[in-house]
Amino acid sequence: MIIMKKFASKNIRLIMALVIGVLVFAPAFHSKAADNNIGFDFKLKPNCANSGSSSRYRETSSVNNPWKVRLDNSTEGKGTIASFWLGTYNKNKNAVQGSTIMNVKQGAKTRYCGAYKVANKNTTYLAAENNNYNSKTYYVDGIWDEETW
Repeated sequence: MIIMKKFASKNIRLIMALVIGVLVFAPAFHSKAADNNIGFDFKLKPNCANSGSSSRYRETSSVNNPWKVRLDNSTEGKGTIASFWLGTYNKNKNAVQGSTIMNVKQGAKTRYCGAYKVANKNTTYLAAENNNYNSKTYYVDGIWDEETW
């Protein structure tokens, strides 16, 4: 009976350690590349100055794996347009364009765009500017993702 209790308690500890190990380390072995809806909200600066979101790492090595953006709200008004692109960094850590620029209409469906090679396996961010050159500041929000598959 005592031997059985010791055996059971040792196995329970082993099983618990195994379960905890799997829960802690399994995400590290799984590819993080997925189609997510990452929220963004920031101000579009005046005079077409660049604005941007917090950064995310683009896992993919394929330029065909598109990034996406959807403009849900803009204080500029309903149906207005903002320009978005994937921002990234070159080997010298300078900010560079990681995709072509997309003009996105507030309230429209999610837009998808391929990326440039420089954005692959690199830190990226959602870059944006007002599509109109004026001295006003607008606030925008929506969703984006640096890769979708």
